[in-house]
Amino acid sequence: MMMVQLGQCNGILGQYPKLSPLVRRRKERIQRSISLQAQALPSRTQRIMESIAVEGEVGGAGGAYSYNALKRLDHIWSSICSTVTVSQEPQQVVSSIPGVTSHSDLTGKAVDKFDVVVCGGTLGIFIATALSAKGLQVGIVERNILKGREQEWNISRKELLELVDVGILEENDIEQTIAMNFNPNRCGFEDKGEIWVKDILNLGVSPVKLVEIMKKRFISLGGVIFEGCSVSSISIYEDASVLKLSEGNILSSRLVIDAMGNFSPVVKQIRRGRKPDGVCLVVGSCARGFKDNSTSDIIYSSSSVKKVGDSEAQYFWEAFPAGSGPLDRTTYMFTYVSPQPGSPKLEELLEDFWDLMPEYQDILFCRIVPISL
Repeated sequence: MMMVQLGQCNGILGQYPKLSPLVRRRKERIQRSISLQAQALPSRTQRIMESIAVEGEVGGAGGAYSYNALKRLDHIWSSICSTVTVSQEPQQVVSSIPGVTSHSDLTGKAVDKFDVVVCGGTLGIFIATALSAKGLQVGIVERNILKGREQEWNISRKELLELVDVGILEENDIEQTIAMNFNPNRCGFEDKGEIWVKDILNLGVSPVKLVEIMKKRFISLGGVIFEGCSVSSISIYEDASVLKLSEGNILSSRLVIDAMGNFSPVVKQIRRGRKPDGVCLVVGSCARGFKDNSTSDIIYSSSSVKKVGDSEAQYFWEAFPAGSGPLDRTTYMFTYVSPQPGSPKLEELLEDFWDLMPEYQDILFCRIVPISL
């Protein structure tokens, strides 16, 4: 005689016999094996990023990152999203010390003295050069090599000319940095029509050339750059601020400017572990294969809110011709989110980017060759 146990399915008595413990364990092992194999397969983003040569990671205002760096960023982003309460006080980088520097423990130590020290050089190089042009002695602390990224920025000529007006660029310098000039430029939202404008964010500028010109200008004005250095502490005395670098340098300054960006230890101290109220997540690429490549999108949304992981996101696009070749195009996809558990990761956004970008740009994915991310 055989006994069959009947199991319930969605509250209804099913007609299928329950699996014996031996069969069930065998099935679970197979499922785990399939799951592990699926996890071991690299994502499309990983395959693409690892196929692109990365000469060196560039931090600051948009870096050319390797896949490993992307994973590190996602780890940091996930920790921000998961933070509910402050588990410990952030590192106290800035502190106030009564008295003057001459009565401190700095006596007899080698100290580089400046009027201004700018921490963070990728964008800080501009304010640093402007202050140097005013006759101030300025230093820059940059944890990486101070250089611009390969992928271009888009900007208006009027904005570039402001750098000429403040005396840190010459007009012929501007022409050297411009990689592309494109018109007209589109703004549009799904089913809401389009607006085409001219001469707005219509120039593609090479950050490599622009930052290099600024760097040479800054040094020619007497500026000093501490490359490969990071700030360990900033002590504020009555007569000056004293910066100690992790590499052992000691700098004295009347003013310290924080241009270290999202992960600035100074900002972390000010926020006391609180999450940012909102974050703009940006992913993108420069790719080859675009035949219709003479116009740009300033901001464009081609779809409604969509599910991303455990969250929802509204995607916006920005795209413009790249200076590396007539078929090359820079495309960014960005969204605004509140950092909460379940917020989309950058790698998840990139996976959506590869899915949605061909339709948005009206091109087959197989015709696109990514050059950089």
